[in-house]
Amino acid sequence: MKRCLILALSLILAFCHRSGQQVADNAAGEGSSSAAYFIIKGNDTLISLSSWDLSVDRYVLVPRDSSALLAADPMAIPYPIESCVCMSTTYLPHIKLIGKAESVKGVSGTRFIYDSLYSSRASNGLIADVGAETAPDYEKILSLKADVVLAYGIEGSDNSYIEKLRKLGQKVVVINDYLEHTVTGRLEYLKLFGKLFGKEAVADSVFKARKEEYLNARQLCAEVEKPAKALVNMPFKGIWYLPGNNSYMAELVRDAGGEIIGAEEGECASSQKSFEHMYSLALESDVWIHLNSARSKAEVLAENPLFKNIPAFKSGQMYNNVKRVTPEGGSDFWESGAVNPAEILKDLIQIFHPDIAEKNFPGREMVYYIKLDE
Repeated sequence: MKRCLILALSLILAFCHRSGQQVADNAAGEGSSSAAYFIIKGNDTLISLSSWDLSVDRYVLVPRDSSALLAADPMAIPYPIESCVCMSTTYLPHIKLIGKAESVKGVSGTRFIYDSLYSSRASNGLIADVGAETAPDYEKILSLKADVVLAYGIEGSDNSYIEKLRKLGQKVVVINDYLEHTVTGRLEYLKLFGKLFGKEAVADSVFKARKEEYLNARQLCAEVEKPAKALVNMPFKGIWYLPGNNSYMAELVRDAGGEIIGAEEGECASSQKSFEHMYSLALESDVWIHLNSARSKAEVLAENPLFKNIPAFKSGQMYNNVKRVTPEGGSDFWESGAVNPAEILKDLIQIFHPDIAEKNFPGREMVYYIKLDE
């Protein structure tokens, strides 16, 4: 299953738990300036930290021709990687940015891929669909003879496929980028991919440039005196989930000169709120973002007629991150957004503070967001 569908619920699921904070101690790992869940140690060691099972995976990068060493240790990874299978489409942009798109031989959920290069390669049989992480096609994965499977695990889910692949002799590297709750922390996974593929210089250059672009855009709203009051999400299967104030999404909103109404201080995880509680908060809103898959006000009203009383609904200030989606529901916001944080931030600045946006990037079209149709 394409992890973008899971990440689309990252405002819903509790991706940053206290246990995760204990693992990472809210500090950047060695070899990184912002990311907390990976460490690059020396020239040949990668460490992946996890909050979903408190695990610490240590990988040793071994020259590709060291067949005996590679065969003896399941955590020994051939270096540099020349071919891979991605269990999440969110890895694809990182790999493309370091110039190794052709190394991808398989993807979980090819129909969810938004990127045109990868989707074209999948359509032409150059990238195989390897099934969902809950039911991977082991035979297909092994037949691809990829150097490594890039995988992830989710707390409360069946992550046994990772160890099963290892027992079958397939190298697996677990990448926990989605656990990062800072914008630059997620972006910094470019360095991890750069290390794996032997493209450290390229990855570091792209990371620095995109981080600088993000920080420059953030500075535009540093002196905003009145943050926009943002209502975030709407009920999903009857429950309204609200991201904590220390979450990835809250940082993006804050850096764009906004504040998430009702976000709990000191929390990364999303919390479940009653409709009554959120409706009372919604009456204070200036703008409403992330409305499930809605593209029109009519779709929102169909969920609940009371939404017509919300100020953001009345003023038409309703925006959703569904501009770039696939027919199957794949979302480029979650696929490429982590490596394009400045574009997300500029979108949000246009939404929250159009005067600042018009002054600094006049005529710009939003990349990931649309304004809901009347």
